[in-house]
Amino acid sequence: MAQLVRDSRLGRRELDTLAATRLKSVLINAMAVPHYAEQMRKAGFDPRRDFRSLKDLSVLPITKKADIKASPSSFVQAAEAGRLDRYFSDRTSGSTGIPLTVYRSPRERAFQMAKWLRVLFASGYRPTQKVLSYTSPGRLAEGHSFIQRLGLFRRRAVDYTLPPEVLTDALIEYQPNALYGVRTSLLSVAEELQRRNTVCSSIDLVIAGGEVIDPQTREMCKAVFGTEITETYGTVEMGVMAHQVKGQAELRLIEDCTLFEFLDEQGNPAKPGEPARIVVTDLHGRLMPFIRYDQGDLVTFSVRQLESGETVRVIDRIIGRQDDVVSLPNGRSLTYLDFYEIMDVYPGVGHFRITQHSEDRFLLEVVADESYFQAITPELLSKLKALSTVTLYFDMRLVDRIAPDPSGKRRMLVSKVLRSAAGGHAYVPPTRNPRLDFASQS
Repeated sequence: MAQLVRDSRLGRRELDTLAATRLKSVLINAMAVPHYAEQMRKAGFDPRRDFRSLKDLSVLPITKKADIKASPSSFVQAAEAGRLDRYFSDRTSGSTGIPLTVYRSPRERAFQMAKWLRVLFASGYRPTQKVLSYTSPGRLAEGHSFIQRLGLFRRRAVDYTLPPEVLTDALIEYQPNALYGVRTSLLSVAEELQRRNTVCSSIDLVIAGGEVIDPQTREMCKAVFGTEITETYGTVEMGVMAHQVKGQAELRLIEDCTLFEFLDEQGNPAKPGEPARIVVTDLHGRLMPFIRYDQGDLVTFSVRQLESGETVRVIDRIIGRQDDVVSLPNGRSLTYLDFYEIMDVYPGVGHFRITQHSEDRFLLEVVADESYFQAITPELLSKLKALSTVTLYFDMRLVDRIAPDPSGKRRMLVSKVLRSAAGGHAYVPPTRNPRLDFASQS
């Protein structure tokens, strides 16, 4: 933690020097990892003699989750592949259909925890305050260390798959000072508190991650919890990578721990303001390093000038996962924001989800009163069709509830049209359902 605090105070030049030193160490270490050793051999690159700067990273191809899933043992230190049960392990949610187990040494795990604490401190957290987290069932045993039993860094973890009523009861009983979880959990608890006409006055800090935070969630949480949401960006593979600071809209990059590349669809450096893929390298990864790893997320970024005159990159907006950006027959792409702007004007809509089943065919599920749903359907359908100059077909379905995914998230936009390796699209037909009749709403 002390090391990360020191690193956070470095200027641009010192930070770049530190990142280059750590990257070289990561690459040398990765020579003992079968996959990366083979990639370096093919590139004719030996980091011990050939490394010159951060730009040398481009000699290696981008790694995707599917690559690791296809051969997981080739992405860990060869000497440790047969005894991974000795190490800390965590598992991604598999929201893309490709769950992944990540392994860390004790030192790497310590860096992940220290990064998170640094984010909390940057947002005003104090070690004596209590934290409540809505987390996965596999993480409930955390938070019982000796120092926590002394009253420092106290944390209670609650299973986010439990009903909103239970999550809310835990919040009221524990009276935490800080609360964090994915958007779906926070919003469901805020709605339950509002239904009960109850507030939790102890909360000073609300941190959200794992999902795109829409304006409705921000407004609801501020009204119920009494404080603005602090958004973070992170993954199981990399830990927290960027975060907001109260009073600032953009997300700061944690560049002393992660090397960021913002790339366009062709793999070239993206321009500020344009949708960009995030490709990252863990500067502390040793046991299972992540080098030029495509997170599968889209963001927009910008370059800001500090008072010192130095420039830094920041994330302006997290758009969402690449697989949740829908492509239409005319080549245009839509994100959840295009649909959110339409749905946001209907206060009677509780939740909604758009599912793309082919390039021009969609299912819209809506939680609302039946009479309200019937009243808004003609206008809503007209607005949805106006999103494109080509004909789009929407099936409108009234539902009682939109259940969260197994990951605890409730995505607003889900595409089942898979991009092929050539950049085209492969159609994944929907499960047969007699109620699903696209022609009825054409």
